Amino acid sequence: MLRKYVSLTLAALLLACTGLAAHAAKPDLDYQRLGASLGQLAADPIMGGYAQAEQARARDALERLRDADRRGRPHALYMAEKLVDLAATAAQIEDAQRKLALLEREHDRILLEASRRDADAARAELERQRLQNLAAAEETARLQAQGEEAAQQAEQARKEAEQAHKVAKAQSRAAALARQEASLAEAAVAAMQGNLDHLEARPGERGRQMVLDADIFAAGQASLRPEAKRHLGRVVEFVQAEPGKRIRIEGHVDTGGSKALARQRADAVRGALVGAGVDAGRISTAGSNGHGDGRVVVSLQGG
Repeated sequence: MLRKYVSLTLAALLLACTGLAAHAAKPDLDYQRLGASLGQLAADPIMGGYAQAEQARARDALERLRDADRRGRPHALYMAEKLVDLAATAAQIEDAQRKLALLEREHDRILLEASRRDADAARAELERQRLQNLAAAEETARLQAQGEEAAQQAEQARKEAEQAHKVAKAQSRAAALARQEASLAEAAVAAMQGNLDHLEARPGERGRQMVLDADIFAAGQASLRPEAKRHLGRVVEFVQAEPGKRIRIEGHVDTGGSKALARQRADAVRGALVGAGVDAGRISTAGSNGHGDGRVVVSLQGG
């Protein structure tokens, strides 16, 4: 009888151990899902380099989810999901900011001051919403630690969803403004190239001349735009048609400019002509306070 009792006890212990092992081996699908999402973000060749602090917080939250006991798991899962989403959102924000910065460097002040103010406001809104989203996540954690009621947790979650929606709207607006800016910049460059391709020589105060508009220069700068350098062929043909005549290049100041800037722009056109094969000894340059529209006048003088 004793032997039978011992056998039944051992069998019951064996079944209990088997059940525990099966339970321990059960995969944590939420942990795997969130880990896969975070791993995909980190492995992205572009987005993975952004939001490093947010990604680190999300990884910490995943570790807490993995180690959480049964009682603490709902809160750990909630925080892990929010912080993984926050890392992805922050990476998208930084990527949008990088693209906007690249557009700003490529297109300097092309009659888009109003659009730039709107883009700056959109970027500020993105940053404000990102900080609010992070603050909301931290506030949720604080309330959880203090044991606030479930109704407060639900309200906080609703606010976070609203904040995420605002971030998405602001990001979409910033992207639309960036596309508008790029389109206007391309149109301005195309118009400048068309004007250079259709330049014509006309009689002027100092002889036959060609007039180059101020848009061949970057705003407030003396260097020629790369597109302008590639389309000075008509000017080269004009001065090379009469090699015995001297060439005078005169820059005029534009709004807010100086005579020194006007002279520097004339020198920039001279350098482009010399680079195209025009004899440097034929060319003289000057800066003038006249006109005020930023033009550069190329004249043929003498015989």
